[in-house]
Amino acid sequence: MNRDPHPPIRAHEVGEYVFCARAWWHRRQGHPSTREEDRRAGRRFHARSERQRRWGNRLIAVSILLTIAGMVLLIHALAFQP
Repeated sequence: MNRDPHPPIRAHEVGEYVFCARAWWHRRQGHPSTREEDRRAGRRFHARSERQRRWGNRLIAVSILLTIAGMVLLIHALAFQP
């Protein structure tokens, strides 16, 4: 059988790749994981990544709020200078 070395990427595969590039690549190679330990490790990895993403979003929100508060205080200080 002559397999195409570069088969087309289907639309649903784009979402799979964005979610987990490693799992997508393994499926494209024709060897999906059947080991339960691999799946558990993947779930732990994704859970950890999601927690880190949430913390990162919170830190960004706090930094924006602190920047705005600092600008307000600066403007207030400059506006009421003797």
